[in-house]
Amino acid sequence: MHWEDEETYLGVLKTAIEKAKAGNNLVTIGIKPQHPETGYGYINFKKITNEIINNNSVHKVERFVEKPDYDTAVKYVESGDYLWNSGMFIWKTSAILNAIKEYMPQLYSALNVIKENFDSDEIEKILYEEYSKLESISIDYGIMEKAKNVYVVPGDFGWDDVGSWTSIERLYEKDENGNVIKGNVVSVDTKKCIITGSDKLIATLGIEDVIIVDTEEALLICSKDKSQNAKEVFKELKEKNSEYL
Repeated sequence: MHWEDEETYLGVLKTAIEKAKAGNNLVTIGIKPQHPETGYGYINFKKITNEIINNNSVHKVERFVEKPDYDTAVKYVESGDYLWNSGMFIWKTSAILNAIKEYMPQLYSALNVIKENFDSDEIEKILYEEYSKLESISIDYGIMEKAKNVYVVPGDFGWDDVGSWTSIERLYEKDENGNVIKGNVVSVDTKKCIITGSDKLIATLGIEDVIIVDTEEALLICSKDKSQNAKEVFKELKEKNSEYL
């Protein structure tokens, strides 16, 4: 995660903290979208619930939506009713525990078992056993989409998720052909690519909009428009019990 305007960020964070402290509110920070982005989830908020705290607005969350296709992302940005989901959450311990108890009772039960055995010599074993029983689900799905006391504070402080390879293009300098290159690379007729490696020579010829990531253990090559689907590779590796996971 990266942001450019620290003062504005801290102001937004202060507002979120005050809203969270005011009750059992679950608060998140949403980013004012700068362009249609298919790599982020979005937060739909209610403008009519606008509240001002420390010169920052606070809105009731209507819903969380998954990463959209490009046309849908354009509609979200043009509507003015959507923010990028930053994945930043602020709440009191009591508030999130109450929400977990209501919406994720299995997790709440596991947390109680861990709490009761925290000083036990068997705690590592207990942690593993309890964790392995839990459903694999994000906080968005498990809590935030179900709870009624969810609020968002919009922020505009030069945020970047740095959660995708394409985000590197916004943070690093490009060469004359629009490439971001790190490592021992020779590129010929190569445009708008992201290429990163170490000591091994990487040579490219006649490619465009491609991501190449070379490490000691593995090599990834994909088109930019498929970079958000990299998780499918990990899914395939997991199914094959790959040693590279």
